[in-house]
Amino acid sequence: MKSFIVNTLFLISFISISNSTKAQEILYGPTVSYQYQKGSSIKTGGYLAVAILGENILKTDVTANFTWTQKKFAVIPELALSFYPESWVIAPFVRTEITPYTFTPKVGVTLVTLVDLDFGYGFSIADKQDYLPLKGFSASLRFNIPLNYKLNL
Repeated sequence: MKSFIVNTLFLISFISISNSTKAQEILYGPTVSYQYQKGSSIKTGGYLAVAILGENILKTDVTANFTWTQKKFAVIPELALSFYPESWVIAPFVRTEITPYTFTPKVGVTLVTLVDLDFGYGFSIADKQDYLPLKGFSASLRFNIPLNYKLNL
């Protein structure tokens, strides 16, 4: 999993450096969210959003989930991929999150890709030692903060 995340970050960096596009075609910055899935967690990390096929947006996140579940503290790495079919002010989107322990497909609604609300179901792919399986219904509220957004007036 660690090498997968490192390789993904390298690929994202290579694409963003080698692509000579406008700032609005690529957005990046920190992401912070709250998620409930068998307990509460705070997720922090970074994201990269790229315009593809016209008005569609593909976004990847690499986050750390800080959770206090089953009376134990844990930090769980996560990789996510979101697809926003149109760049409307309020739009639906689909998302997939993967950790070493769960695979979670989601659907949601976004406010200009800055605020996301999504729901899904996590499927257990491995057990975390000394924890009950981390699976089941999931809901998240996420804030994406673009660092390179430029307003065209």
